[in-house]
Amino acid sequence: MRGTVTQRGSSWYYKFRGPADPLTGKRPWVGKGGFRNEKEAWKACRAAMKDVDDGRFVRSTGRTLGSFLTDEWLPSIKSSIKPTTWDNWSAYTRSYVVPVIGDVRLQQVTTPQLMTFYAHLLSKGRVKVDNNAAMYAFWAARVQLSDEPGPREVMEACGVSIHAARAAVRRFKDGQVPRSLSPGLAPKTVRNVHVMLHRALTDAVSWHYLSHNPAADARPPKAARQRRPVWTPEQLRTFLRHAREDRFYALYLLAITTGMRRGELCGMRWSAVNLAERTLSVQEGRVVVAGRAEGSDGKSDSAGRQIALDPATVTALMAWRQLQDSEREFFGSDYADTGLIFTWQDGRPVHPDSVRQRFSRLSVSAKLPPIRFHDLRHSYATAALRAGVNPKIVSHRIGHSSAAFTMTVYSHVTPGMDRDAADEVASLVLGTPPEEPAE
Repeated sequence: MRGTVTQRGSSWYYKFRGPADPLTGKRPWVGKGGFRNEKEAWKACRAAMKDVDDGRFVRSTGRTLGSFLTDEWLPSIKSSIKPTTWDNWSAYTRSYVVPVIGDVRLQQVTTPQLMTFYAHLLSKGRVKVDNNAAMYAFWAARVQLSDEPGPREVMEACGVSIHAARAAVRRFKDGQVPRSLSPGLAPKTVRNVHVMLHRALTDAVSWHYLSHNPAADARPPKAARQRRPVWTPEQLRTFLRHAREDRFYALYLLAITTGMRRGELCGMRWSAVNLAERTLSVQEGRVVVAGRAEGSDGKSDSAGRQIALDPATVTALMAWRQLQDSEREFFGSDYADTGLIFTWQDGRPVHPDSVRQRFSRLSVSAKLPPIRFHDLRHSYATAALRAGVNPKIVSHRIGHSSAAFTMTVYSHVTPGMDRDAADEVASLVLGTPPEEPAE
């Protein structure tokens, strides 16, 4: 590699052939001017050529952060990450990054700028309209006038779907008052945006668009682990009694007795179930991407796990299969035989959001504390640990990557288990039941 230095007016300029473009194979000229004398120009030229030799060369570019994320980075990684992750990162880019710092040149993004951006998201970054609060305000105002509005009136006044309006009116009649949302994003969401930017800017360094990653030194807000609400065993039994006649009773029962995820339940196939041996293999799932349900190969490497079933759940699944067989016979050639366990009457796959909505309606009508469908998973794990089930077994059944992670998530459940372990080991070693200490 050879460079040249020339004088232009009162300043000096260097240039040399840069590295070959990976697509075209051409070697464009690299140059820079504005040096006071020939010696400074040669020194800068040698430093630039060394950066090329060391693989640290970055060509100056006018691309913005927004154009890099939207036009280059997101399209390039779409086939290498999970569809749900790509959909989330696209939404973060479109809703949070582009409107605020999207016009900043990629090579001018700094660590302090990212820290300021995170602070902005925490204080006033929310862009989603709080439709729930708006619907309640409209509904409550009309109720005070003794003129309770119906779902269609709520829909027209608040600009929401009829399904959202119906669900909201049911909640309001049951006494569930929505809490107002903060104008800022939750710390966990801001951390997710940081994770996305860190990955994107790391790739920008690999592509020689940047010499370093400004997100590497940025510190996103700390997201405190929140303890999700769960139902007690008595509340779980109340729900199952109430949902006994619902079409998807077997699905709810399977969620409560195994801790399976909503997507795993919706993607479960009969070929993965052995009712005679009371086992099932969790292999596939159905995830929601941009509102549409599609197949997935599972949450993680632990998704391909085999778990045992209790007799009551097996009985419910057998009854469900008989019902599904009768529906298949009734529809005949019009039946969509997908092999999935949980379907509509004509065999169509059930959308995970439909399961969530039906569960919410049943929870309200059963007058139980409101929880998410995913919190059935937490309810199962909490009950299992409190019942003394080995954390490693619980971790395997719910599909966590390790028992250590399970113990971290449910650390609030397990303090008594340590005391029980101490008593059991002492009894085994000493050969006598543990005695209470004297007063």
